[in-house]
Amino acid sequence: MNDFLKPFRSSHGKNPSDPTPNHDGGYYPQNDRRNYQDRRSNTSQNLESLLINLKDLLPKLVNNTSAVTVSLEKMIAQNELLVEAKIRENNAISFFFDNLNKLFSEDFVFSSSDSKPKATASYASGTHYTKDDIITIIGTMRKEGATFATIAAYLKEKGIPTFSGRGEWHAQTIHRLCK
Repeated sequence: MNDFLKPFRSSHGKNPSDPTPNHDGGYYPQNDRRNYQDRRSNTSQNLESLLINLKDLLPKLVNNTSAVTVSLEKMIAQNELLVEAKIRENNAISFFFDNLNKLFSEDFVFSSSDSKPKATASYASGTHYTKDDIITIIGTMRKEGATFATIAAYLKEKGIPTFSGRGEWHAQTIHRLCK
């Protein structure tokens, strides 16, 4: 038989102490191999040492986990404070621009016939009308029989601003509000 087929022969008539050829072409002695019992006992020893190491590491893991939990709770609290600060900042910016818009839109409207500015809102005198107040005035006057033009003239006379803060009251606007 040639050298190529020798490793594939069955081992029925071989002596167990004879070296066995490996696939690289070299030989290794039979006693270097581990039997099943050796592997099994080594595995149980590995498990026991792993269990001992785990018992030693478990308290450290618990301490580290609790430290991480505390740190995360602190981070969450700080993030909540940051979010609240951002909300306050955005509200302040919104308030600033709303007031700036009111200042420019409601402050003074110049009449073409008059050189004096005409105030469109009566906020300076301390009277402030909400939308509900204006609708109540309109409803009350309509029940008393006032026309839309009369109501518009009354609101202009009192200096009550429109809902947008620009322009004047007109009979058509009052008519739309009454619908």
